[in-house]
Amino acid sequence: MLLSMTGYGKAKGSYNQKSYTIDVKTLNGKASDLRLKSPTYLRSKEIELRRIIMGHVMRGKMDCTITAQDSESDSDYKLNLPLVESYLQQLSSLSEKHNLQGQDLLQTIIRIPNVIQPNDDDIDESEWTFILDLLDQAIVELNSFRSKEGASLLNDLTQRATAIKDLLETVEEHEEERHKELIKRIRKSIEDNLLNENIDENRLEQEIIHYVEKLDVHEEKIRLAQHCKYFLDTVNSDTPDNGKKLNFISQEMGREINTLGSKAQYSPLQQVVVQMKVELDQIKEQLANVL
Repeated sequence: MLLSMTGYGKAKGSYNQKSYTIDVKTLNGKASDLRLKSPTYLRSKEIELRRIIMGHVMRGKMDCTITAQDSESDSDYKLNLPLVESYLQQLSSLSEKHNLQGQDLLQTIIRIPNVIQPNDDDIDESEWTFILDLLDQAIVELNSFRSKEGASLLNDLTQRATAIKDLLETVEEHEEERHKELIKRIRKSIEDNLLNENIDENRLEQEIIHYVEKLDVHEEKIRLAQHCKYFLDTVNSDTPDNGKKLNFISQEMGREINTLGSKAQYSPLQQVVVQMKVELDQIKEQLANVL
């Protein structure tokens, strides 16, 4: 099962007089980064909320917004009424004493620190359970979205890794002609450099064999075939968070393809390597969005 790092989930519900909405959005990112916005009375629950969200989302940029509207009071803040009354009495007394008529005492009081304070009353266990259930619904919808995106990624990655595997199988078709071309090129280079000097044919053959062996791509073909198989097995596994592993495998595939290209020294084989690199670049692009 392959999951995309991009997704969106939303859940709504009502508890007593409060209407709750939870939005969870994820984007691709190398590390885990969660931005959480919630009512002030859930501040004491923030660590647990973060643990739950990150436990399900695992990796990437995450945004979670929890909003609540109360039919009685839809504000996250409230007046400190005892403090307001105390200030009002004192200011009223001063106004009468100094004959300060027409002053807007309430406007003055509201500007005083601690008169308006966060509405951070603790919630009871049943409301907290309701919020957790709602969060679970939003995460389920998020993962459903990511699963659908992941199915599309899975199809594309499978096709491109299979294309590299198929291209690798065509290398064998060029081996015989490549071998002949390499021997011919090396022999001509040696003869041109030695000009009319006497050439020991046995030694010449040994040198040619030595250089041809250095350019042999048998091991690179075996390793690349193994990496392709490992990639396809991993991308089709049931583990949901294989993105990092697939990135490492694709890097190993890239090393073998590059070595194959540097050793090729034969135009038809180099063309095959170029096609492999095109497919691998597309794989790396897609993997940037795989969980």
